[in-house]
Amino acid sequence: MNIREELDKIWTKDYINSLPKFVAERGFVYSKNDKEKDILITGINPSFRQGADLISYDFDFGKTLNETKWDNYWGPLKKIVFDCDNGIDLKNRTSYIDIFYFREKEQKQLKNGILKNTRGIEFLVDQLNITQYIIEEIIKPKVIIVKNKESAAYWGKLAEQGIIWMGYKFEYLESFNCGELFEISGLIDSPERISDKNKTNLKGSLILFSEHISQYTKREKRPTALLINELLEKYTKRRTGIENTSPQHFV
Repeated sequence: MNIREELDKIWTKDYINSLPKFVAERGFVYSKNDKEKDILITGINPSFRQGADLISYDFDFGKTLNETKWDNYWGPLKKIVFDCDNGIDLKNRTSYIDIFYFREKEQKQLKNGILKNTRGIEFLVDQLNITQYIIEEIIKPKVIIVKNKESAAYWGKLAEQGIIWMGYKFEYLESFNCGELFEISGLIDSPERISDKNKTNLKGSLILFSEHISQYTKREKRPTALLINELLEKYTKRRTGIENTSPQHFV
């Protein structure tokens, strides 16, 4: 799948004209993902910063992680996978994806301008199909950090409320100050799922639904590189049979 071409197709569909004008005017932004990575950090959609160019483009998350200049958005994410004091550097094992690609800072625009629009649902589904393909077929992460609280619903975490979207099934493992940890156990059997996939490559992957992570998030509410490193080790032990493969509490 050529991601740029697929996003171009979405942005030239007729439903774009029924959405808020900024969707067409600002274009889309996506993180380049072309190989498997052990860790995936997910956001909900790229922000639009004052004075930014009105063009569609991609970016290299690996380069972003290695930039030395502080950035209010990327800086806190870098700390999740890099801890100089404890000698942990997971940057080269980490990928990033926004589950949607339209550019907007205010989340209310998603709720009020897109979700309440019938054609807007179609617009979101088309993007999620691309996202799910990238995660399932390219990245195949062992540990996923869902850093935007609002985006949990699109994974299927609110399935009991009838909100399915990508429709993953989860087995609860553990709660931390920074969020809840689950293991992906399969796909929900529901016609509401956006894809007709009947199997997932993510079975056994660990997914942390974290508190919303930003420059304002309290330190104790943020996942640490130490925790993520432990989760990677936990994943490996579970997959190699060192530990019982049934869901259990961390010790």
